[in-house]
Amino acid sequence: MTVDLQTIAARFDRWGPSFTGSTRAVALMRIGLAVIAITRFGGEIGFHQAQNPGTLLLSALFFLMVAMMFVGYLSRFACIGTGLSVMCLYIAGALTQTAGWAHHHVYLLGTACLLLALTECGRSYSLDRWRVLNAARRARPTQPEPREYGLLWGQRLIALQLSAMYFWTAIDKTDRAFLSGERLEQTFVWVYSGRALEFVLAYPGMIALLSVIVVIVEYVLAVAILVPRWRIWALPMGLALHAGFYLMLPVHTYSATAMVLYLALLDPARVHSFIDRIQGHERVAHHL
Repeated sequence: MTVDLQTIAARFDRWGPSFTGSTRAVALMRIGLAVIAITRFGGEIGFHQAQNPGTLLLSALFFLMVAMMFVGYLSRFACIGTGLSVMCLYIAGALTQTAGWAHHHVYLLGTACLLLALTECGRSYSLDRWRVLNAARRARPTQPEPREYGLLWGQRLIALQLSAMYFWTAIDKTDRAFLSGERLEQTFVWVYSGRALEFVLAYPGMIALLSVIVVIVEYVLAVAILVPRWRIWALPMGLALHAGFYLMLPVHTYSATAMVLYLALLDPARVHSFIDRIQGHERVAHHL
């Protein structure tokens, strides 16, 4: 059996670099990630916090790029700017030992913004879209509006990023300390001592069971989110996992970031038609 490299390359190109579809899902991701970025760092890097001209410049660039990303002005450039700003904060956190900055959820946020720049996320819900519509109406007033449609290579990469995140976090937890419940129990002692949920510490067996369940779920999600027919149960499972993390542990914006990135796992055409239906519009075939 011979391997047809050209066929494999063509299939990969259709799956990834040439993948196209409705841009509504990636536009929603763009807005969501901008909100998460400003929520995570807005209070910590305001101008009043700047210690020197360098940090003041980084702060100014961060707020400018996040604002542009949120409203969708020069959307892809804004995603790159926001992603690089967040990665600078991540690196600065590692160098200065700033609490919470050199954390994997910050890295996830920064890389997701950069990958989103590989999509045409400004073709929906954006100032870019508004400008294109106005230009098209002036030039061709009788023609159909420009489609909310474009390249989505970055959406595929974000899905792979989520899969890798689950796999490597599960690998990190696959040791005796975590599977026995010791690591989770230490976290619970730190979080729950002197609080209403302190009673949980009296049940080490339950904590060990929770630890095993978390590892199993993360291994399952690493594969299941990449298989379209499995997503009908994998996505609710993942959302429940992140909701549990958010409610039970101080995970900052990690859960919110992961939940927003789940939009990358949805079929763009289905997202588009669902939004049309809830807005009372008829399904428009040329958008899909």
